[in-house]
Amino acid sequence: MAQEEFNPYVKSFNATAIDGKLYLSWKTRAGFTCQDIHIEVSRDSVSGFERRGTYYGICGDTSERYYTHVLDDPILNALNYVKLELGNIGYSNVISIVVLQNIKEVLVVPHPVEVSSVIYFQNKEKATYTFRVYNALGQPILTIATNNEELNIGSYSLPPGLLYYDLYTENKKGYRGKLLITY
Repeated sequence: MAQEEFNPYVKSFNATAIDGKLYLSWKTRAGFTCQDIHIEVSRDSVSGFERRGTYYGICGDTSERYYTHVLDDPILNALNYVKLELGNIGYSNVISIVVLQNIKEVLVVPHPVEVSSVIYFQNKEKATYTFRVYNALGQPILTIATNNEELNIGSYSLPPGLLYYDLYTENKKGYRGKLLITY
């Protein structure tokens, strides 16, 4: 779940991603309901925002107002940056959240690998997976065991360049792939 930092007009702004959809909720301060609120989504936190939804203002309502919205068309299998355009007041702060849809393989977001990159894979049985990274010579440089469905690979000191990985269980069920490290 993503949460917004302080904004004077939006008291809370939250996002939860479930099965390829993005569930948004926010509360505006009292007396703000005359303004239209537009929901905008982008692949980065600075530019390229597209309008994906609108709540039209209702003048005369002077109470705090709680809103919810389901985005059926977020950017799938990627990090989504979401903000609210608050009519002629300006914008809310930007929140970010990864939206995944039924992974059948391994997904690395963002890729090329950055310090925030996470590798996602299916592990409904909560089996213990071994994630092993190899350099170009085939030498192991990192080995991690996990029983989750995600692993924050950007937090490990991996050398820049093209690396290879295996992700497998004790009975050798798993995946193989490449990682491009750019940080």
